[in-house]
Amino acid sequence: MNAVHFNGYLATFRLNFKIELRSIWLQAVIVAIPLIIIPFMLPSYRDSLRAQGHLGANGSEQALPGFAILFAMFSLQLVLQLFFQEHEWHTWDRMRVSAVSLLDLVMAKLSVSSMVQVVQVALVMLIGTALYHYRPNGSVLALAAVCLVISIVLTLFGLLLYIFSSSQNMAMSFNNILGMLLAGMGGALSPVSGFPDWAQKLAKGSPVYWAMDAIGKINFDHAGMADVWPDLRILLAFLLALALLATVLFKRGVQRKE
Repeated sequence: MNAVHFNGYLATFRLNFKIELRSIWLQAVIVAIPLIIIPFMLPSYRDSLRAQGHLGANGSEQALPGFAILFAMFSLQLVLQLFFQEHEWHTWDRMRVSAVSLLDLVMAKLSVSSMVQVVQVALVMLIGTALYHYRPNGSVLALAAVCLVISIVLTLFGLLLYIFSSSQNMAMSFNNILGMLLAGMGGALSPVSGFPDWAQKLAKGSPVYWAMDAIGKINFDHAGMADVWPDLRILLAFLLALALLATVLFKRGVQRKE
């Protein structure tokens, strides 16, 4: 990236970051809600985990990462707003004829969106750790890596929702439906081990499954980076596939909204 492109990217990043700050109250709510819900779910999760042989579990091992990821799916509306508002404000064409390239524009928006996702998941995990005594026995570095990668994967999923949707309302509806589906089937709401056999096989089609599988290893099996690498590798494959699909379809998706 040359200096001109970097300057364009940086200027667009700052603009979108300032726009996101205006909705910081909504981000705070999205962080707060899972932390409020979790204590009601801890007893059932504790019993479920202990029935699986994790006798020292207190339920936070399932509830905290599961709800962090679930509500990260809901916060994709912030990703969608960053793109759709350009059309609502009729500023997309002006941005396109400016010195900012399309790549710089998209990458700046994705950077801000990814940052929001990462911070949100991190806050839920950190505050929840203090409140609900979450104590993984594996590598904290590996846990951070999993949370980082799944956050970026979710951001790219949000980008694809923008591409395929003709309006923001349609994208929001798809996000709520598909978000619950991917999170639920991936084990964010309950351990996949309790699913029927056919559902356990289907769960592997959700990136959330691989994140929760890696976090389960970190929680109970003293897992480090090497142990969760197979899960991370599949998450990175999801990331690459979503990025390639978005690259191929992006311009067509924008044209459909013009």
